[in-house]
Amino acid sequence: MPNKKLGLIAVLVSVAAGEIWAGTLSSYAVGDVLLCFRKSGGANGLVVDAGPISTFTNATLNQRIPITQYTGGQLAAALSATNGVSWSALTWFDDSVNPNWAVCMTRARTLLNTQTSPWLAASAGSQQYLITTELATIPLGAKDNFSVVLYNANSTSTAVIEPDLSTGNTSGNYPDGQSYHSALDPLGGGDNNFGGFAGNPENTTTFNFTTAGAVARSDFYWIPPAGSGAAKYLGYFELNTNGAMTYVAYPTATPNLKTISRSGNIATLTYKSGVYGTYTLLGTNKISAPVSTWSVAGTGTLSSGDNSTHTIQDIDSVSNKFYIIQAQ
Repeated sequence: MPNKKLGLIAVLVSVAAGEIWAGTLSSYAVGDVLLCFRKSGGANGLVVDAGPISTFTNATLNQRIPITQYTGGQLAAALSATNGVSWSALTWFDDSVNPNWAVCMTRARTLLNTQTSPWLAASAGSQQYLITTELATIPLGAKDNFSVVLYNANSTSTAVIEPDLSTGNTSGNYPDGQSYHSALDPLGGGDNNFGGFAGNPENTTTFNFTTAGAVARSDFYWIPPAGSGAAKYLGYFELNTNGAMTYVAYPTATPNLKTISRSGNIATLTYKSGVYGTYTLLGTNKISAPVSTWSVAGTGTLSSGDNSTHTIQDIDSVSNKFYIIQAQ
């Protein structure tokens, strides 16, 4: 005999939030993901080594990974607040990686719950040029400001506060590399594309970001050189209003029911929220009934967009009931 209130529970894998094994900017390894922050007109920037790309590519569906290599205090020391902050995540690979000269870049979302289109690839020669002349100078510049000249006492080996611009900087902060901002805009024309990338990888928060109550998301793409295959969607980075960053790997578009329990006439359901669209909980006591006849269960509308686990209750006196989630 089936258990009361059980049925049509979607199969899923429960994944605990993971921690990233960090690299360091004082001994940077090609393929470590850099998180870079700056503010228009600001004096400082922040460069963070968030660990090897394998941490992100080997994650499971919907796994949420907190980025712990920097603190809110460091972000505040560099940029004061998260209002009006521009940020991106990036990495690159040398000729030992197949395909050679691939890059990984973020692309800011215009709509919070809508994935962006992938970046267009450049030729292998062009992506190699970007790597050798611009991207690779960023960790060197951060190392200069930590290991050569300690620019800010709040810096650590994984998160370095640096002068925003190295172009024209005469204080000796950049003997080997350059700042993130200078690498992003090497010609000083405001293109913010590393001198030839397909576009600007930055996400810029609003000037009321801390009080608006909504996170900012940027999709993360693996981009092989043109002719070496299509760009691959890896997940998205999510910046909270308090400055905390989380990575969500391979987000699924639909939610999943996880558990159902019953006490008296109350069924309690837990579910993992979806990424896009709106979702409604439906229920029936006749599994053979067409879905179009199933009624709204509980309050009906489910949470979406955060990949978190939520709870909803349905009050019904019937002895057996089946549930599904309808996407719209």
